[in-house]
Amino acid sequence: MSYNCKIIRTSSYLEIWEYSSPIFSSDNTEIHTLQDNINKKQKRRTFDELTAEEKDERLKRLSKTRKNAKWKLQRLIDSNFDDRTNFLTLTTKANIQDRTEFNTIFDKFLKRLNYYIYHSKKRQLRYIAVLERQKRGAWHAHVLLFSFPYVPHKELLSIWGHGAVRINKLDSLDDSSNAGRYVAKYMEKGIGQELLESLGQKAFYSSRTLKKPGEIKLLTNEKIENLIQTDVILYESTYNSKIFRKGHLVNNEVKYRKVKLKE
Repeated sequence: MSYNCKIIRTSSYLEIWEYSSPIFSSDNTEIHTLQDNINKKQKRRTFDELTAEEKDERLKRLSKTRKNAKWKLQRLIDSNFDDRTNFLTLTTKANIQDRTEFNTIFDKFLKRLNYYIYHSKKRQLRYIAVLERQKRGAWHAHVLLFSFPYVPHKELLSIWGHGAVRINKLDSLDDSSNAGRYVAKYMEKGIGQELLESLGQKAFYSSRTLKKPGEIKLLTNEKIENLIQTDVILYESTYNSKIFRKGHLVNNEVKYRKVKLKE
């Protein structure tokens, strides 16, 4: 498969990438193979054992992964946000500093909450969650719940059972399309901590019940303006990405645009 245009659609906007040179499936395979080899080599050593150059390279990759996770989070939120979206924060009385231990009790909470609402063990909750360390070192959770019915606060306290619960309905935003940006910014610190704690494997948790943004890839000579009808450009930029050509990484200019969908 080859393409020179990629489009991602959420509920309120489109993201459009136009590539100067077509991208072939083999390009991504070669890049991923190269990156995997670098990662395997570095994972055998701790961060302190890396050279200054390797440390700098790892931090650059982590920063890029963090940004990509934030954008992915924004798209998921925008694709699922509704007028019953709530923001939940869970903290513990005990100073639980072991991430695996906290993750275990958090997962049990989700199961109990799901059963309380749906009276079924089948997971139907729609959520996104990020774990974050407090100043004391303990983990706590920020959870975005979609299509979430009213649950009395005392019931949430009982279902959680480990400490404080704070829940707010996200109904004060002037535009629902701002929800993804607002929440992703709030969760950004936790995203970075998650990437460090889980060695870059997972930035946030999300249920399988979420609606996913649509994505299409095209090989076309048509101007995007002829394919997409919009008069509101939220953001645009031009930058260079990397592709493999004859065994070498070369620049591939990309035009990126984020446009608001017409209502």
